[in-house]
Amino acid sequence: MAELILHHYDEAPFAEKIRLVFGIKNLAWRSVIQPAALPKPHLLPLTGGYRRTPVLQVGADIYCDTQLIAAVLEREFPQPSIFPDGNAGLGYALGSWAHGPYVVTSVAIYMGSEDPFAGAVNLPAHFFEDRKKMWKTQFDTDTLGPRLPLLRSQLDAHTDFINMQLADGRAFLTGAKPGLADLHAMWDPWFLYRFAPKEAQRAYDRFPRIGQWLARLAAVGQGKRSEMNPEEALDVAKAAAPKPATGVDPHDPIGIKAGTRVCVSPSDYAEVNVVGELVGTTVGSVSVLRSDPRVGEVVVHFPKIGYRIEPA
Repeated sequence: MAELILHHYDEAPFAEKIRLVFGIKNLAWRSVIQPAALPKPHLLPLTGGYRRTPVLQVGADIYCDTQLIAAVLEREFPQPSIFPDGNAGLGYALGSWAHGPYVVTSVAIYMGSEDPFAGAVNLPAHFFEDRKKMWKTQFDTDTLGPRLPLLRSQLDAHTDFINMQLADGRAFLTGAKPGLADLHAMWDPWFLYRFAPKEAQRAYDRFPRIGQWLARLAAVGQGKRSEMNPEEALDVAKAAAPKPATGVDPHDPIGIKAGTRVCVSPSDYAEVNVVGELVGTTVGSVSVLRSDPRVGEVVVHFPKIGYRIEPA
């Protein structure tokens, strides 16, 4: 397999999930730092407009969204597993909770707090305005203030799920070893402690087991990381060829033939249309071939959950 190249930035909470997957599996990977907010001139040629991070690049194959990236890494490097309890289906299914109501609640609290830049994070000056636009389909940031008490109570209810799991003294949510369930659940406290520490202290400091669990997760590390220049990553894609097309799953109800020009876009927030030729689907993913003057032909892969796939 070609080098694993992760496009991310260190303050990105979704990227932290994948960095911890690298840690659990002790993988070597190349780190390409991308801007936290638009413009992203070294990412969009690879993705066709998809702006979120992290993005995993393997040669000329580009994998978007943490749910798909985690699945690819588990498939290619099955041991140690991110499902130490053997419950892969449940682990993946928890992503719909973690990437949905749990994350939206925490982000809304951050965006509505009195000082959304209270955390010691290195962010560009226009980050907050960028995120206001990015999350506009979920909530109106300017009206969040009066809703904070309700949002805090909802966060506490989500947090109680974590407390239930840790109540018997186990090290991680599914037992003695860390797994994807932990990486789903750690997103919110990891994010709030960095971006809105007063809100995190209110939500989590009274639960010592959560702090101890977060410390154990941090000790997992990030695997074997080495830095790569963004231009070098684009050169890697230019010199490589995508993996052979898999074709459309014959049982796929999507009803779009291979070779059709399609657009793929997130259905929740940060909407953008990635347009290309449909070259493959599985029960959980969709792949499109596209061409860019800087990188040549690449195949961009998306999960199906959380994305729309339509003829262009």
